[in-house]
Amino acid sequence: LTTSNITSSSTGDTSLRDILKRHVSELLGTISDPDKLAVDLWSADLILDPVKDNVLTTVGLSRFQKANKLVDEVYRSLKVFNSPDILVKFCEVLNIQHNPGLTRIAD
Repeated sequence: LTTSNITSSSTGDTSLRDILKRHVSELLGTISDPDKLAVDLWSADLILDPVKDNVLTTVGLSRFQKANKLVDEVYRSLKVFNSPDILVKFCEVLNIQHNPGLTRIAD
């Protein structure tokens, strides 16, 4: 997920959703703190309050399930708005997680 790939794909044959889909499995396996990610995505206006609250308060959700909810919400935003800015902001949020795996994916 690089900014140059994102911006060139927004005008090319590859959709922004396809870019995210290519990395979904690796993302879900790498997100180690979905609660922090939820707050950071919310503060970047990438997810809505109910999604953040659901991830933070639902008892019994695994780390994977929480991560899946978050990535799915970003995917839905891309489906609705199809804006490269959403994917760029998502990459910026991944970079501030201080997780080498997420930083590698975002770069």
